[in-house]
Amino acid sequence: MSILSLVASFGLSLAQAAPPTAAPAAITQPAPAAEKSASAVLAGVQSFYDGTVDLIGKFRQTYVHQVYGTRTVSHGALKLRKPGMMVWDYDGAADPDFYVDGQKLSVVEHDTRQVVSQKVEGNTSLAGAMKFLFGGQKLIKDFKVRLAPEKPAKSYGMPGHTVIELKPKVQDPNYKTLLLVVDDPTGRVDAFVVRSQDNSTNHFVLTEVTTNKGLDAKEFKFKVPKGYVETKQ
Repeated sequence: MSILSLVASFGLSLAQAAPPTAAPAAITQPAPAAEKSASAVLAGVQSFYDGTVDLIGKFRQTYVHQVYGTRTVSHGALKLRKPGMMVWDYDGAADPDFYVDGQKLSVVEHDTRQVVSQKVEGNTSLAGAMKFLFGGQKLIKDFKVRLAPEKPAKSYGMPGHTVIELKPKVQDPNYKTLLLVVDDPTGRVDAFVVRSQDNSTNHFVLTEVTTNKGLDAKEFKFKVPKGYVETKQ
């Protein structure tokens, strides 16, 4: 998978309908997840990440290249802080790591011992597929949303979650659709799938997620490792 393809997959709200009126002395039950509208689920996502200042967790990424029929699985740790800071630290020695300090994106290629850097401002590949993680914007304005079709919902769904499909209202060259696997009680996204224009998929599963731990901005400052060459784009 090329650096551009992976970066593109990293593209850089809890309003629910009132429950039905219960009969006297009866216990009001929340509507089952299947009865929620896609827009209500997305509103829950918006609310959760609007209330998130920082986040840490683990991830598993499965990349399936549709054209070549290859499947690659990677693991690592994620940390995120508003505004616009994140680190994707991969476990594999040959996997690139990603650092975003709010102004600059640095991709660390360990196998070639180089760092590819570019400004975040104006970088459309960072503006889309992972926008939900930072909140602060009305996702419903940028995406058409619906409950995911049966096949992908079964493939990527998790118990106690609702799968919604987002399609950018303005066509994006880097990805076609985005699936969010949303925890029903909280609105937290526990997995997401980015489908590229050639129908390749990047499936991320997030685990051990904790929020609002007081991460310092200094933790996101990147220094080029000794012996590595930096290329600025």
